[in-house]
Amino acid sequence: MSPDRVLERQANAAPEERTADVVPKRPTGRAAPQRPSGRYVVALSAIGLLAIASTFLTSAALSRQEKDAGVINAASQQVIRSRQITEAARELEVGNGAMAAGVLEDSLNQLAVTHVDLRFGDEDVGIPGDLSEELEALYDSLEPHYADIANRASGILILAEAELEVPHEQVELLAANAELYETAMGSIIFRYQTEAEARVANLRVLEYALLSLTIVVLIMEALFLFRPAASETKRKWEEQLATHLEEREDDQRRMSFLARFDPLTGLINRFMFSDRLQGAIARARREGGLVALMFLDLDEFKAVNDHYGHSTGDELLQQVSERLQEAVRESDTVARIGGDEFTIVLEGSQRVEDAGHVATKMLRALEVPYEIGGRTLHITASIGISLYPIDGQDADGLLRDADIAMYSAKSAGRNTYQYFTPELREQTSERLFLIDGLRRALESGRELNLLYQPFVDMATGRVLGVEALARWHHPELGLVYPNRFVPVAEETDLIIPMGEWVLHEACRQLKEWHDEGIADITVSVNVSSRQLRRGNLVESVDAALQTAGLDPRYLEIELTEGTLGDDTELARRTLERLRTLGVNVSIDDFGTGYSSLSYLQHFPIDKLKIDKSFINEVSDTTSSALPAAIIGLAKSLNLDVIAEGVETQEQMRQLAELGCYKMQGFLFSRPLAATDVGSFINDAFKGDPDSLISEDVIA
Repeated sequence: MSPDRVLERQANAAPEERTADVVPKRPTGRAAPQRPSGRYVVALSAIGLLAIASTFLTSAALSRQEKDAGVINAASQQVIRSRQITEAARELEVGNGAMAAGVLEDSLNQLAVTHVDLRFGDEDVGIPGDLSEELEALYDSLEPHYADIANRASGILILAEAELEVPHEQVELLAANAELYETAMGSIIFRYQTEAEARVANLRVLEYALLSLTIVVLIMEALFLFRPAASETKRKWEEQLATHLEEREDDQRRMSFLARFDPLTGLINRFMFSDRLQGAIARARREGGLVALMFLDLDEFKAVNDHYGHSTGDELLQQVSERLQEAVRESDTVARIGGDEFTIVLEGSQRVEDAGHVATKMLRALEVPYEIGGRTLHITASIGISLYPIDGQDADGLLRDADIAMYSAKSAGRNTYQYFTPELREQTSERLFLIDGLRRALESGRELNLLYQPFVDMATGRVLGVEALARWHHPELGLVYPNRFVPVAEETDLIIPMGEWVLHEACRQLKEWHDEGIADITVSVNVSSRQLRRGNLVESVDAALQTAGLDPRYLEIELTEGTLGDDTELARRTLERLRTLGVNVSIDDFGTGYSSLSYLQHFPIDKLKIDKSFINEVSDTTSSALPAAIIGLAKSLNLDVIAEGVETQEQMRQLAELGCYKMQGFLFSRPLAATDVGSFINDAFKGDPDSLISEDVIA
């Protein structure tokens, strides 16, 4: 529900309270008795002076009230601009070009201008400069947060204009400064509202005094001169007063709304949510029962903003908020605390499983398609649940635990919910430890290295190429395998710089081998769905090739079936550009996903890699049907095919009988260090297929 609709609902409530007894019926009146003209002049002058004084004071107060409303609005815009600065900085961090730089510069300039206006006043834009001591103190406490935002944002903008990489730490520090700035600005908005209400109260007292004096004059004039004229004057004055009071009430409602509600969705904001949650905990502590806190985060919402624009994302958030409110009771609380994050407070339950039932209802409601701007969009959510008093005794602890549970739900595949458990806290500690370590490893460049596993052609006895596989040598944990650190990198977008490093290192190493005389081999590099969705994969590949001086035909990009299905149009355009660049494309782990045959027919794909899980059972007649079908399909589409995970000579023989001679696995070689690849390839060039079989297997 939009802010205007909320205000309209408040304005329409109990209209008789605003209009009853304000405008009396027009009296029929009668001619005033004849009196000396001097008394008329004196009475009219007195009434005129009172009316002028009242009008002047009322107009002055109304003007001040309008300025107060303008100040509140300007202060609220500062909160929005600080968020825009943070979002633009994040866009620059991931490399989203000039548009984000323009947004950052404009938002920073507007933030600076409005900051000066609020602090020192600007009559041209209706912002007074007469601050109270309390507001002066609040602005003094706000000043360092504003300076931090301005300095960090300016630094990021300089880096972006110089086309340098924006450090992630700078963006995170900027986001932390922005959050502190928003909290301080919220206190300032509340103080403005308090002072405005005090001025309204003082005005009301003064208006009643003027009204009383006017009534006395009118009564006296009615006794001597003209009661009808006095009544008419009073009626017009009260009409004007009622209009002014109604306008002030509307302004107060709007200011109150902006201080407590999210302007996009109409849901309560983070400040109001904190109060609601603490109140729910206090009631449960007195009366018993459970309080369930849900932390809901939309899955892949950033992709919606990136592909369709922020206006589409905003409309989606509004529809999501409406569905969430429809999924809970009126007594429950739904809040938007930032971005695509929502929190829900459920009170009055006695059973732990009730929160799960509500979470399931929400998930089912959110996965129904959305119609926005002529497009059909799909979005899901991950929900974490914590319970008072089971998981925590205070609001901060419950929110932290629900956040941990939400990340567990995302790790479990998304579009599900997860209750908090103490084990999750331990897992989160380990996850944060890995994230911090991986970030340091990427910065230092000393802990990550690549191993290379060859793939061979048993028909010719030649090594065709190698697949680059990342390994992490942690200073405390030792060797960390990809199945442990890659999921963490995917969750935090560290996969982007890690993928860039793998591309550059693999191309550099292959060019070095070519220069040493090891020619005609290729290197294949795995690419994640996040790298593809970012939209600049082709530019990254081209940069790696140019830096290494490598011919594009020697590089092969591997993607999974699921990566192609995330956004088929983006995937098709990207693969076509890679093909134009001269790079080969293969589908890794083929057969484990849900690829449509049309993907293989219409996407520019060169090779299929049969997943290891099918190779393990290839010796069984029934189980070998799927590998046989994949090999036949690849041949019919004129695609190359490689079998992954070949470990026994029986598997090699069965695959050869099925017509697949290109293989990769421990039967031939484990992943090798770069220094060992040359000798392996030189031995393989004897042209004897048996020489490709690992000595460990023969032994």
